[in-house]
Order: sequence, then C-alpha cells, then structure tokens
Amino acid sequence: MHFTVERRRLVKMLEAARRKMPGQKVKDKQVRLYACSARVFVEANNVTAGEEALVLEEGGCRQPLEPFLALVKSYSTKEHITIQADEKTLRVYNSSRSVFDYTRDVKPPADFVVGRVTDTWLTAEEK
Repeated sequence: MHFTVERRRLVKMLEAARRKMPGQKVKDKQVRLYACSARVFVEANNVTAGEEALVLEEGGCRQPLEPFLALVKSYSTKEHITIQADEKTLRVYNSSRSVFDYTRDVKPPADFVVGRVTDTWLTAEEK
C-alpha cells in the first residue's frame, strides 16, 4: 500500500471513525486503513469514511486507532501525508509502526465513478 492524501482530511476521517455509535457496546480500538480506486478509506465503529488520494499501490491493514491518529496529527506542518505499508511495517515519513492484517486484495465499500484524465481541453483551445 502506498498513497498520498491531504493530512487534515485524514485526521477528520479518523476522528469521525473513533466515535462510538449509539447502541454499540464496545468501542473499536483498531481502524482499518485501505487504499484503492483512487481513494483512501478508514473503517471503525461502524463508520466508513473515504477521501480522494494519489494511490500508487493498493492495499490495506489495521492500526491501533488512537496511536495512529496521534502519529498523523504529529505531522501538523505537512499539508499532505504519504503512507507506505507492507506485510510488516507501516511508514509515515521517518516513523514506522507494526502492521496488523495486511492485504493487497482490497475493494472499495461502494461503486465510484472515477473520471478519466484527458487533454481534450488543450485541443479545444487550439481550434
């Protein structure tokens, strides 16, 4: 897994996913983080949040929610954050953490239409 996303949006997604939902008996301690279909998703406490991102390699893993949120917040000077993960390690700049349940086989929670990037606007200006 390898992606770059706006740091503030990732923080908001993690904060939304850490709240216990009404009727939920136990609060999730881990968050599922995965990147696919040009988006990054987080899932915890029956909440799924997603944001558009530059996804260079698809994949997913689990992280302890509160420590991971603190790590992302610690890079407050960065506008965007790049995260890489493999079977053993998740890396955020100079920081690294252990990975739980890593997988390369991930699917988005819903169908999304991803627009194709074209240069047709250039040819329209030339005419």
